[in-house]
Amino acid sequence: MINSPRVCIQVQSVYIEAQSSPDDERYVFAYTVTIRNLGRAPVQLLGRYWLITNGHGRETEVQGRRCGWRPAAHCAWRRVSVHQRRGN
Repeated sequence: MINSPRVCIQVQSVYIEAQSSPDDERYVFAYTVTIRNLGRAPVQLLGRYWLITNGHGRETEVQGRRCGWRPAAHCAWRRVSVHQRRGN
């Protein structure tokens, strides 16, 4: 997890056994990346950078523009009274 004063990034990986072939040293993973805007101003994902380390310690770098689209994360908040009551 990466935290900055404005953005929190979390990455979860899942091993995809059906598409992997350990005998051929091929291991397939799926990744879910969650980006949360913790600040007051919008942020936008413009690029990507991954440093992937395999089980043998070999590193591979993946970098470049975001594939296909550039999501923007806006801050959202709402002031409510903690004493507000609805219903019976």
